Amino acid sequence: MLLKLQKQIQYYAETISTVTGLDVDVVDTDLIRIAGTGRCAKGIGESIKNAGNLLKTTLKGSKPLFIVNPRESEICKGCQTKADCHELLSVCAPISDGKTTFGAIDLICFSQEARERVLSQRAIYLNFLSLLAISIAARVNERQEFEDISDLLDIMSQVVNTNNKGTLIYDAKGSIVYHNERAKEILHKTLPSQFENFSITPTGCTFSDLNEYTVEQENRQQLIVGKYVEPKSAASRFSKVFVFDTIQSVISHSPQGSAPSFDSSLDNIIGQSPLLLQLKEQITATGNTRSSVLITGESGTGKELVARAIHAIGDRADAPFIAINCGAIPDTLLESELFGYVGGAFTGALSKGQIGKFELAEGGVLFLDEIGSMPLYLQVKLLRVLQERTITRLGATRPVSVDIRVIAACNDNLQELMAQNMFRSDLYYRLNVIPLHTPPLRRRLGDLDLLVDHFISKYCTLFGKSRFTLPAPIVQKMRDYDWPGNIRELENTIEYLVNMVSDQGEINQSTLHAGFLQNENLSPKTPPEPDAQQPVVPLKTLEHQAIMRALAYYGDTTKGKKQAAKALGVSLATLYRKIEK
Repeated sequence: MLLKLQKQIQYYAETISTVTGLDVDVVDTDLIRIAGTGRCAKGIGESIKNAGNLLKTTLKGSKPLFIVNPRESEICKGCQTKADCHELLSVCAPISDGKTTFGAIDLICFSQEARERVLSQRAIYLNFLSLLAISIAARVNERQEFEDISDLLDIMSQVVNTNNKGTLIYDAKGSIVYHNERAKEILHKTLPSQFENFSITPTGCTFSDLNEYTVEQENRQQLIVGKYVEPKSAASRFSKVFVFDTIQSVISHSPQGSAPSFDSSLDNIIGQSPLLLQLKEQITATGNTRSSVLITGESGTGKELVARAIHAIGDRADAPFIAINCGAIPDTLLESELFGYVGGAFTGALSKGQIGKFELAEGGVLFLDEIGSMPLYLQVKLLRVLQERTITRLGATRPVSVDIRVIAACNDNLQELMAQNMFRSDLYYRLNVIPLHTPPLRRRLGDLDLLVDHFISKYCTLFGKSRFTLPAPIVQKMRDYDWPGNIRELENTIEYLVNMVSDQGEINQSTLHAGFLQNENLSPKTPPEPDAQQPVVPLKTLEHQAIMRALAYYGDTTKGKKQAAKALGVSLATLYRKIEK
C-alpha cells in the first residue's frame, strides 16, 4: 500500500532530510525500499532484506527503536552487510495505525556531529519520528478508504449498468453529477452532447407501475418511463436519483410485449406444398421492410402465424410484436386500446391514463386482426397514422411519433365491404402494399401428413401418451373432408383423436362421435312460404326474426355465422353489426 503513496513519502523524506540533516529510509512490510535520501537514495523499489536487520526488527514490534551503536547492537548480529555499514546512529519506527503495520521509517546518522545532536535531543527525535510514522499510516488509511469507496462506486456502477436501466444522480442544487452508460444510450438522440439545459416533465400517464416522462432539449423530445428516488439521509449531498428506461424495453420484459412461448419462425409454418412454398418465399421477401402487409384467407389458415413469421425473420425481430383483434373489442373501447388516453379523457378512464397499442409496438410490429371489423371513423385515424407516423392519445393535444410496421389480416371480402362503403378504399390501398394470401387446407392436402404428424407429436407429448399411427380409414376420411375450419379444425380433430386413443395406441372408430369428419351441405334450406293471413310486420322486426332464425338454424359459431350471412345475403361484417344492434 505504501508504494501507491511513493511520491508523497519521498517528498516527506526529502523534506525531513533537509531540515534535520539526517538520511531517511522508508520500507514496506516486504522490505522493499519505498523512499530514501542520501546514501539510502539508491535502490528505491528494490529489496533490502540483506541489509535491513534494524528495519526487520522494527516491523515485528509496535514501538520505535533508538540504536546508539548500530554495528555493536545485538540486533545487527548476523547482518550480511555489517562490514560495509557506516551508520553511527539509527532511530526506527513502525508505520502503523495500531492494528495494521504498513512499513517502517528510519532516521540515520552518518556523521559524528549529527549523532551527537540526535543523542542530545533523544526524546524529541523519538517523539517526532513516532508522530511522523502515525501521520503516514493515517495517509495510508485515507488512501485505502478512498480506494475502497472508489471500488464500491465502481461495483455499484457495474451493478447499475448490469441492471440495464438509465440512472441520473442529482446534487442538492438539482444538477446532474452522475449518469451511467445506459442513460447516455437511451437519451443520445435527445441529448446528443451534454446533460445540460434539458427538462424531464411527467405526462401524467403510467405504465407497469412506472411514470411516463417527456425529455426535451431544444427541439428534440422523447418519451421514457421511470421513477425518482430521494435519499433518506437529510445530510446527503445528493437530492434524488432518477432510474428510467425506454417504453419499448419495459414492454419487451412485460407479458404483453414478451416473445411468444411458441416458435414464431418461418419453420413453424408447416408444409411443403407449392402454394405454401410460394407463401414462404413471399414472407422471406417482406421481412426487412416497413411496408404494410395485408394477409387474407379463410378462418383457421394461420394468418397470425404468417404475421409473426414476418416479424421473426425481419430487422424488427428484437422489438415488440403487439396483436389486437379488431372484431373482439367493442368500437367504443377499440380507439382507446389503439391510441391510448390521458387520465380523465372519458368516463371510466384510468386516472393515470394508458399507453395504447401503437406506442407499445414502437420499433416493432402491430398486428391488426379482423381489420374489416374496424369502424369507419377509426379507419380514418389509422390511415392518418400510416401516412404521418404519429398518433395522439385520447384527451391529449401533443402528437407522439411512432415507428411501427402494420400488418393487417382479414377473412372478409374487403372488396365487398368497400362496395358497401363499409371499408375505405384509401385505407385498403395503404394496407395492401404487400398482399399475402393463406391458402385453405383443401388446396394443400399434400401437407396433410406433415400437419397430422406435427399435431399428434404435440398432443401426445402434452397428454403424456405414446405416439401412434392413425388408421387408414380415418386418414382417407381426412383426405375426403373439405376442412371448412382449415388448420385450426385439423388441430382440434387431432387433439380429439389423441384423447380417444387407447393405451395400446388404437382408436375404436365406432366410439367416435356421429358427425366426425362429415362434410355438411352448406347450401341454405329454402325458407318457408309466408302465411298470407299473418298481419304486416315492420321490416326491422322481420330482419330481427330472420337473423335469429338463421342463427338458430346454422348455429352461433363462427362457421354458423358465415353460413347464416350467406343465407341472408349479407357480408359477415354486416351480420356482426346487426347482431350487435
